[in-house]
Amino acid sequence: MLIGKYPRLYKTRCAAHGIQLLLKDIYEEVDWVQRIIDDAKSIVTYMYKHTIVLSLMRVHTNNKELKHPCVTRFASNFLMLQSILNVENELRLLVASSEWRGLDYSKKEIAKKVTNIIQSIEFWSQGQEVLQALEPLVRILRLVDGDGSTSGYLYQAMEMAKEAIKERCGNNQARYMRIWTLFEQRRSDNIIHPIHAAAAFLNPTYMCSENFRENREMKDGISFILENLVATEEKEVFMGQVQLYRMKVSSLFTTTSMTMLKTSHPFVLSCVGIWWDYCGDSLPILRKYAIRILSQPCSSSSCERNWSAFEAAQTKKRNRLAPKMLDNLVYVRMNTMMMEKFNTLEAQDLEPINLDKLRELPENVDSERDWENDPLDSVNEFTDDVMNDEDLSWLDGDFRSQI
Repeated sequence: MLIGKYPRLYKTRCAAHGIQLLLKDIYEEVDWVQRIIDDAKSIVTYMYKHTIVLSLMRVHTNNKELKHPCVTRFASNFLMLQSILNVENELRLLVASSEWRGLDYSKKEIAKKVTNIIQSIEFWSQGQEVLQALEPLVRILRLVDGDGSTSGYLYQAMEMAKEAIKERCGNNQARYMRIWTLFEQRRSDNIIHPIHAAAAFLNPTYMCSENFRENREMKDGISFILENLVATEEKEVFMGQVQLYRMKVSSLFTTTSMTMLKTSHPFVLSCVGIWWDYCGDSLPILRKYAIRILSQPCSSSSCERNWSAFEAAQTKKRNRLAPKMLDNLVYVRMNTMMMEKFNTLEAQDLEPINLDKLRELPENVDSERDWENDPLDSVNEFTDDVMNDEDLSWLDGDFRSQI
């Protein structure tokens, strides 16, 4: 309906969700990955099931915690396994200690199973192999799981991840081919859209790199832009400028512009114009559409954080909040966060993204903004104070007009 009303509107799938589904597929379909993940889950479940066992584990690990898997965030399996491998020596010493053997819990079947897993050489060696194989995908998840402009990097990152998986599996077809099959299925169905291939083509950093290879997907992406986004009167000029960009004409790729590629993000993320805005004067039509496309995020993660804001505002203690009041609390919270991000955007996004130096995913896959010292705490305290008031009808007023 929206596309019918706005013909130049297009939709893409959430790349972060697609990566999560790919990690789920790998866990469910690849036996050697599933076996290690299940063993890791057994360790975490047992350690945190009994207070005495947990206390003893914390003594041996110097209070280092193991990560828990999340039902709907399959990258959490990676973080869980990583947290276990980080304390390998400590866990080995734990199950070999006299304190462990003296526990009544250690004589149960599940405890014996956990002990055997921790003492197994295969678990630790194969656990490292699983981490190595999954890490490229987790790096992409870290890249796209936000509201930054990453559409110009997703296509290249997926190509790099595919080759990295092969290398990290030791070029062993028995290990990587099944992952590759799942990778290609999710890549085409849930992750890569023609607009992402076109964005890779329009990313001057990638265009000028040694790894750049123009292919059919990129051409199809440019065709998608031409058919769906470019105004009729601009189509011919647009394609002419695409060819000039493709030929790397000297009027665009000057010494100044090549230097800026090493120091500036090629897209426009704020009111400050960066590479395309500064260097694209000779190709104004292409510049307009390049900025529009390359400035887009690849996921809906920032939208999903609104749901977390609703959950934080409507708790058991605040279950009598009027819908209008709840809406206004979320409105204030999310817009305050947006204002803070906008004020620091210039400093954050000037640096170009280096896919070779992406770090692992942060410890909390669903990490939200730290709500300590939240500017809305006063609003929250205010709503707490009125919970004992029997007459809350006044909350139905237009709160937004008062702020």
